[in-house]
Amino acid sequence: MEHSSVEHSLNGVQLSSPLEFKLDYDNYLNERKLATGQRILFNYNEVKIGLTQKQINVLKLVAKGFSNIKIAHCLYVKESAVKLLIYRLMKSLEEDLNESIDRFYLVVIAQQLGLDEY
Repeated sequence: MEHSSVEHSLNGVQLSSPLEFKLDYDNYLNERKLATGQRILFNYNEVKIGLTQKQINVLKLVAKGFSNIKIAHCLYVKESAVKLLIYRLMKSLEEDLNESIDRFYLVVIAQQLGLDEY
């Protein structure tokens, strides 16, 4: 029994094998992820940390002393979403800095990065 060659196309490009199709699709997904979650690099105590624009916005509002409810109103989201954003921000910074991060330390980081300016 002969196997027929099945042609696949992705964005008009002819791909000869399913593996090639999968690899190209994986590249597409990676590019899409980079486009939606682009991180801006900051140098904090000689450690590079990458923050998304949303994380920067949350960090600025935390540095201004806003409560979770007030941050939620500013970002047009629910308070539970703000809690999750702050939690994920702290976990991300803990991984980057290898230190325990709390809300006060977020304010210190924001000040040292110059994000607390009005």
